[in-house]
Amino acid sequence: MVTSRRLLRAIASLALAVSATATPAQFVPPAGYSGNDTLPGVAPNPNPSAPHLTRLPDAELSPLVKPDPSYRRGTTKAHTKVVGAFTIDESKAKVKAGWSFGFLPIILEFDDGRCLLLEADYVGGTLSNGRLEPEDCGGGRPAEVARKAASPAGQSLRYLGSSWDFGAWADDIKHRTIVTAPRGKDYAPLFSVDMDGLSIAAMSGPDYPGGNITLVGRADGRLVVLTLEVGY
Repeated sequence: MVTSRRLLRAIASLALAVSATATPAQFVPPAGYSGNDTLPGVAPNPNPSAPHLTRLPDAELSPLVKPDPSYRRGTTKAHTKVVGAFTIDESKAKVKAGWSFGFLPIILEFDDGRCLLLEADYVGGTLSNGRLEPEDCGGGRPAEVARKAASPAGQSLRYLGSSWDFGAWADDIKHRTIVTAPRGKDYAPLFSVDMDGLSIAAMSGPDYPGGNITLVGRADGRLVVLTLEVGY
């Protein structure tokens, strides 16, 4: 099976949402949603073949995210906001990578050879109805993006990759992930997260200096899939 129709539909919905508003990109609300109810963090009736998925409180992850105080674009400073985070039971297999054409949905590759698609609804500035479904590991992988910036002298950083021109670097000594601002030739840290990073997936806003970023990594030994709203 090539890239699933489910993934393509989600990408199309995101593209429509981005083009229809100048505010940070959000998924189109699910049919029938009135905006008056609290949506569950994880969708009911999960796939029985998928590992257990848990929605983490945004407030629990927010202290791990630190905008870089030295970043400036004119008078603008870096802005970050946690909009959702999930953890997955890794007792049977561990996540080793993740990729997406945007920031969600994201394909997660496990070390037992399986891949699962993590989807969620982005409504009211937060993620809800998280769900995992089987996915083909051979489809939906973006082309490798060449490194566009060298890490600064004197810092031992490991390049994780880039998405929509946001770059991600791992500081294995301090157990943190550094994300750099897009559209720059020089290494320009935008923010850092106290987690051992594995992958980055992102989407920039079409007409404003911001976007959404999903980072896959581990914090205190626990797998975390963290989605942020960022401004630069």
